[in-house]
This record gives sequence, C-alpha cells and structure tokens, in this order.
Amino acid sequence: MNYKEAIDFIEAASLFGSKLGLENIRYLLGLLGNPQDELKFVHVAGTKKKGSVCSYITRAMMEAGYRTGLFTSPYLEKFTERIQVDLENIPDDRLIEYVILLKEKIDVMVASGRNHPTFFELNTAISFLYFRDAKCDIVVLETGLGGRLDSTNIIKDPIVSVITAIGLDHTAILGDTISKIAFEKAGIIKPGRPVVVYGDNPDDAINVIREFAGNIGSKVIVADMDGISNISNTDNGYSFDYQGMTGINISLLGRHQIKNAVTAIEALKIVRENGFDIENDDIRKGLELTKWPGRVEILWTNPTIICDATHNPHGAAVLRKTLEERFDTGKIVYVMGVMKDKDYESMVAQVLYDANAVITVRPNWHRALGAEELLETVRRYCKNSIAGDTIEEGLKKAMEIAGKDGVICTFGSLYYIADVKRFVREQLSGIQGTD
Repeated sequence: MNYKEAIDFIEAASLFGSKLGLENIRYLLGLLGNPQDELKFVHVAGTKKKGSVCSYITRAMMEAGYRTGLFTSPYLEKFTERIQVDLENIPDDRLIEYVILLKEKIDVMVASGRNHPTFFELNTAISFLYFRDAKCDIVVLETGLGGRLDSTNIIKDPIVSVITAIGLDHTAILGDTISKIAFEKAGIIKPGRPVVVYGDNPDDAINVIREFAGNIGSKVIVADMDGISNISNTDNGYSFDYQGMTGINISLLGRHQIKNAVTAIEALKIVRENGFDIENDDIRKGLELTKWPGRVEILWTNPTIICDATHNPHGAAVLRKTLEERFDTGKIVYVMGVMKDKDYESMVAQVLYDANAVITVRPNWHRALGAEELLETVRRYCKNSIAGDTIEEGLKKAMEIAGKDGVICTFGSLYYIADVKRFVREQLSGIQGTD
C-alpha cells in the first residue's frame, strides 16, 4: 500500500456517512488494544474557536518541554495535518502502517456483523495509535461534531475539558437551540474532572454546562473576559494583560484571538495543577509563537496576500472587523470562492461593500458555486468585480489590480486555501517578498 492508496481507503469510508455514537469506535479500539487508555488528554469541543484554542495549548505545552499530540480537523493542504506531534504531521509511512493494521481489524468487525467505521472514526483511531507509539506526554484532542456522541469522547479521564464558543450550527443533528447544542458539547465533561468554558458564551449555554457539570461533580471555570486589560496592537498582533499575567503577546490577528488565548490560559492552569511543570513564561512564549493556518494568515508582502478560511456569516463579520483594524478596507482587492450550500450573500454583504475590486473564483470541489453565479451576487455590492477563469488567474489579476503596495484577501471557503498557498509558493518564489 502506498500513501495515495492509504488516503483513498480512509476517504472511501465517507460512503458510510457520519454516524454519531460510541459503540462502533469502542469495538474498533478494543481490537487495537485501546491505545487511548495510555494517553493523557485535553479535550476540546465547541462550535467555533476550537482550532486556535487547541493550537495555543499545544504550543505552550511544547514550550514547557512536553511531547504534545494534536488532533484537529479539517486539513487545508494535506491529510496528515490532522494528526501532529510537536506540530509535525504524522509521517506518510506511519500513516500507511496504521491503515494496513486498521484494514485487518475492519475485516474482523464486518465479519462479526459490525458496521464499517466512518471516516472520522478511522481518523480518531489512527491518531490514538500514533500518539501512543510516539509516547506523547499529553494530547490536545479536538472533537469533530458535537461532543457527547463524538468518537473522540471514547476517552475516559481527560485532565480538563474545554468548551469554546457555542453557536447554531449542524442544527439538524445537534439541536435547534443554543441550550440543546450546549448539552451536546457538555457531553465531553467527565465526572470529577474540571471544564473550562469560553466566557463570552450566551447565558443559556453556560447555564446548561453548569447544570451538566454539577450533576457529575465537575468544577466549571469560566474564562474571565473582564480580566483582560491593557490591550494594544503590535506589529505582529496584540499585547494584553490577563489577571496576574502581564505583557502577553499573540500573533494571530483578530481581537477575538485574545479571548481564545485567555481560554487556553485557563486550561493550561488546570494542566499545571495536575502535575505538569508549566511556567508562566512557557505560556507567554507559547501564545506568542502560535500560528493557525488559514485564519487571517499573511502569506506574502509586496503585495500583502491574506488567506482566511471564513465560510459563514459569523466568520465573515469577524474577518471584516479584523481587516478594519489593520488595513484601509476600501483599498483591498478580494478573491472570493464559496460552496453553493453556504449563505454567501450574507458574507458578501458584510465584507465586500467598499472593496477596491473583487475577483470571484470556483474552488476545485464538487459543491462549489460557479464563479459567474457568485459574480451576480457580488456585483450588487461592488461594481468593480470580475469572474476569474481559474484560481491562479484570479490571483494574478488581483495582483495586477493591487500593485506591490496593495492588499489582497482571499476568503469564502476552506476548499481553495491549498490552491492559494500553492500559488504563493510556486508563482511568487522568485519574486522579492516575504512568504
């Protein structure tokens, strides 16, 4: 089996759909010797902000000298980004090794009348095997969908659970109210183990989490957003104080990242209380060095090229606010591509109304909206708009319009960030600038 065959095998499991529940993953992991039982976890659920909170925690644990596993989704460029140790992707040959092993165990499962594992269940199993074999000191584990019935919730005794921002998403599966969704997220809390909660959640969400935790004897720590002070912009991000910690710097753009960092700090305090030697300076350095690809990420200067994974109205509002902090939005050239099932008109209305120019593109994905169809909506907000034949041609046109001193922002979908990054690497490598 080669790498492509291994990925094809994993992705073929998508045909079995997404089935919430723990019975199948429990059986599969039992066949594998329950590698998850040999690991220590920080378990993170939430509708939004999971990825950056996971990244902050991971980088700080690394600065403290701990071998740290990270399981997140989705990936931007390569499947192996989902499973990392000390921010290095799982090697291709190890992935192949685990897929071969899984294939054997799945044959046993199916022969015994069990369901074939889903795509996400396979990812979860591979991550546990790798983190165990890599001898991780701690694993930062992000849920996929929900929490209570998510396959990652097979773990028994996390050091701390973390619940980030909760919103209305996947309502057909998780429930159509904030309270119902909060209940599903709260399902990752384990008896007697603390949970850290993002402080700006709606009261309905926090009340549900408090009740759930109280019923199983778990302490709730709500990140103190009022404890943030002395915020200032820096060349690379922001500086702020939090309670007794002063001079904290982060380099992820968007003021919401300060609140994400504070949530991570509270989780790290719990980890420290559980025997890990983490100094405040480790936390400071970890937060400052944290990168999170595809989130207002500056890929190039001269011109400044930004890529962002925003693909819903809430993310669009956050992106717009972040751009306003740093740039003259009326001079930005946007490259936008979306999936046809997203509320793209709301995104357009929130971001593009004062754009210098907009180039629409069609991401290379079967659910993508055509560039010409998106253009019809965009032109209602920005007359200086055209459709690009390809993503590469769209970016080249944006560079012509922006000039060396301009700003280009690509957004609208996760599914073409890889193409944007490839363009920067391959097309601009010989041009003076900073990648």
